[in-house]
Amino acid sequence: MKKIISLLVVIIIFIFLGLLVFLPKRNFSENENRYLEKMVKFNFRNIKSGKFQKSVDNYFSDHFPLRDLLLGSKNKVFHILGVYRMNDVYYTYDNKLIEEFNKPKNNKKIVRIINKFSKKNSDKNISFLLAPTSLYVYEDNISKYNLNYSEDDVIDYYKKHLDTNFIDVRESMKSHKSEYIYYNSDHHWTTLGAYYAYKDFCQYNNMRCDNFNYKKVSDDFRGTLYSKVLDKSTKKDYIIKVDNRNEYNIIADDIVLNQFYDDNYLNKKDKYSYFLGGNRGLITIENNNTNSIDSILIIKDSYANCFIPFISNNYKNIYVVDPRYYENSIDELIDSYNIKNILFIYNVLTIDDDIGILSINM
Repeated sequence: MKKIISLLVVIIIFIFLGLLVFLPKRNFSENENRYLEKMVKFNFRNIKSGKFQKSVDNYFSDHFPLRDLLLGSKNKVFHILGVYRMNDVYYTYDNKLIEEFNKPKNNKKIVRIINKFSKKNSDKNISFLLAPTSLYVYEDNISKYNLNYSEDDVIDYYKKHLDTNFIDVRESMKSHKSEYIYYNSDHHWTTLGAYYAYKDFCQYNNMRCDNFNYKKVSDDFRGTLYSKVLDKSTKKDYIIKVDNRNEYNIIADDIVLNQFYDDNYLNKKDKYSYFLGGNRGLITIENNNTNSIDSILIIKDSYANCFIPFISNNYKNIYVVDPRYYENSIDELIDSYNIKNILFIYNVLTIDDDIGILSINM
């Protein structure tokens, strides 16, 4: 009997090695939205530095046969057995996914950078909108034994120390928590969540807040948090667009767009990039159906991508900069277009690691 078991184990090992060798290799994982490990050259220098050995480990991990299926099955079983947190992702009681929030390291540095920017542009109307995550809204829907740091404390710190107008959207998010304001499987807020933030922005600035019609464009979205657990028993999401009937001239990194959306992404894993076609260095938007002569610069992370179709109704010209990808001077952009209004839009989870916001004064 022992010989039979040993033989079966050997056969299974050879089958997996055969699959590893002969199955086609992927260069990119859509589930994880990253490039997979490539084997480095086998030479003395790489062996001596340990680079080759590390590459082998990562290569086998990335290209292990049926990797996604096995990982998803493992996480599903663990969840059934009562494990509520995997790969910094929490399962909610109703089978949604929420990302862990750790104590930030760079908030003081970021405040200094923003305040330096504000001082240089003291004659401008500068606002800062720091969005909470779904964890802030639904913390009572995960285990009470979670070890998350307080988002309230972090947002309060920015609100107290930033020398800008602060658009606080926490109350709106909490008051609409029963609605579809955050994705079930992704770290972003939804189009509806962005709309409530837009209403807060308008109220703060005594501006007209328009009403909009909405259209569902996809009901098969699994986002960034799903990619960390690969558990198909968790809830899917749907994507909603704003049915905005105004006419715009939109140029994104020298590419002319017909709308705020890129339909090509509806057939891809990364469906959130449907909004604006993903993150771009500079987007210029001209509203052809407004009497306004005002312009605004939006400095942002990806949370702003589904917010922009709303605010574009209120200005003649909108300039959207993602500092992670914008290589020119923001100060020169402000001067060139004589911009008087500036809005920062970031989310409290990823701002701490955002390399773009750390470079806005360059």
